Amino acid sequence: MKYLIVLFFLFLLVTGCGKKEDAKLQAINPEAAAFDMGDGAWEVNASVIVKGFQQNEADGLFNSEISYNVDLQKPDGSLVTNKFSDVLINKEKEKLSDTQLNIQFELDSTFTKGKYKLVVNIKDKNSAQTVTTEKEFEVGEE
Repeated sequence: MKYLIVLFFLFLLVTGCGKKEDAKLQAINPEAAAFDMGDGAWEVNASVIVKGFQQNEADGLFNSEISYNVDLQKPDGSLVTNKFSDVLINKEKEKLSDTQLNIQFELDSTFTKGKYKLVVNIKDKNSAQTVTTEKEFEVGEE
């Protein structure tokens, strides 16, 4: 009976440690705010933390490439697609646990005051995983 229990625990140990779980791309802690620039123009600043992206090691550096674009939902429900886009390329000596994406764009006087929603579409180029996160912010309130 002892041997059976030992074999059972060995089996659990081998099967539990044998699987390498792929990291899942995550977007956490989105932040967004609009700042009055005068003459009806607004500057939007936003950020989001990304975790679980793949980092490939080459020449002693850990390389990652994350592309992202931002859609903007207006107070009337209409959508402005690809309001902002960028690619973040990291080459670091050590693996990163996360990275921050920074977003900045302007809204001219044609954008009315009200509640807007930022939709951030993120793609990890190394793993082809994608994730989307949203954050509401107010234009016209300081």
